[in-house]
Amino acid sequence: MTYLSLQYVISRRTSLSTVSANSGSTNPIIPVLAAFIFFLLFVAGSLWFISRSRPPASAPTVASNGSFPTAPGSNSPQGAQLPNSALAPGFPSQGPSKASGSATPSPFGSPSTAPTPTVQLDATSARQLVEAWLLYKKTIFSSPYDLSRLGQFIVDPGPLYSDITRPGGSVDWLRSNNASYIYKDLSILNVSDFRQFPDRAHLTVKVLEDLELRTPQGIDKSKSGRKTQAWIYELKLHNGQWLVYDYRKDI
Repeated sequence: MTYLSLQYVISRRTSLSTVSANSGSTNPIIPVLAAFIFFLLFVAGSLWFISRSRPPASAPTVASNGSFPTAPGSNSPQGAQLPNSALAPGFPSQGPSKASGSATPSPFGSPSTAPTPTVQLDATSARQLVEAWLLYKKTIFSSPYDLSRLGQFIVDPGPLYSDITRPGGSVDWLRSNNASYIYKDLSILNVSDFRQFPDRAHLTVKVLEDLELRTPQGIDKSKSGRKTQAWIYELKLHNGQWLVYDYRKDI
């Protein structure tokens, strides 16, 4: 009986030891699983906390009139434009453009590139200028052929000035032949056109001319008589003063 009891006790202990060993082999997995679950909970909590503490991003501001959105934080007023200095080279200014009109080219030569003169001229003052020249013209084509004041009416140098004063010119021919033009009438009947350019002007007038060419042999009928003729006088701003530069027939 004792032997059986001892054998029974030994077998129970062996059985308990086996169960205890098997139980010990599974117990280490449980802490690992618990640690992994705790780590996941910690990561999830951290992400939730970070997302809650971050301020919301501001959305782009869209203009009410349908224009492109402005960048967040921009303080530029709606519709504001950059100054002209910020434009890329080669692009026109955004400012209003001025209409530029080109003057009619001068029939006497190339258009002048001089700036617009400050001394203004109109049709009335241009007519007075030509009338003063015609009055003086009566004196220079007859003896004593005084040219001392010619520069007050004619541009020097200029084509008309050269034609009057050069050797073999009109005055030189009259002096050489002891001849004179005597004007009975030399006046402007009307003005038909006036045009102003940067530093020149054109005045179209009809002139009445009644004259005689007197020579030592008498009156030269071929160069005497009464007639009317339309002339285009070209006036030029010379040293701050408007003077006669040239003239030609208006055909």
